Amino acid sequence: MAEQLVGLFEAILGSFWAYPIIALCVIGDAIMPVLPAESVITLASSWSASRGTPDFWAVFAVACVAAVVGDNTCFFLGRRLVRVLHSAPLGSKRAQALLWVETTTRKRPVFAIIVARFVPWGRWVLTIVLGAGGFSWLRFLLIDAIGVLVWASLAAGIGYAGGTIFDEQPLLGVIVGITVGSLVGLGIDHLQRRFLDHREVRSARSTA
Repeated sequence: MAEQLVGLFEAILGSFWAYPIIALCVIGDAIMPVLPAESVITLASSWSASRGTPDFWAVFAVACVAAVVGDNTCFFLGRRLVRVLHSAPLGSKRAQALLWVETTTRKRPVFAIIVARFVPWGRWVLTIVLGAGGFSWLRFLLIDAIGVLVWASLAAGIGYAGGTIFDEQPLLGVIVGITVGSLVGLGIDHLQRRFLDHREVRSARSTA
């Protein structure tokens, strides 16, 4: 089984098609967050470190460009998709993300755009809300590009580190890289939830 997986990864990641596949995954994740694009970037970067292909910097560049394209596509579709957000059931991921976005973007739009890059549903909701609300596109583009650079650096860096450490066992490097990347993402999500809860407590105390 392990040899078959290695062969499959070699066939895909060792060909030119690795780059358009990565781009499609990242753009698709920005428009509809189903498959975490971070895992795809981490996988490709880990394989690059242990096998030499695909080219690490090409993976990084493709990930950055695709993420910006995906985010801005979602931004321009904001007015059409915003109805989907407001119809989300209470307690759902969409509803929780909408609450966080509406609370955070009022006073900290730069913070919200950068942090949301690490929270799949938060990122999706934020781009829709800002696009529908008339937020400056040029300002969004600039801030989003900064967030994308940080996000892609973290995802690719973790993958490359895993592939370098376990260069003789590429599958193990992939598993370790994706696991660490997922834990980092969960940690950021937990911190933003704590931040939101803290804001709600402070707001409740100030109105009491």
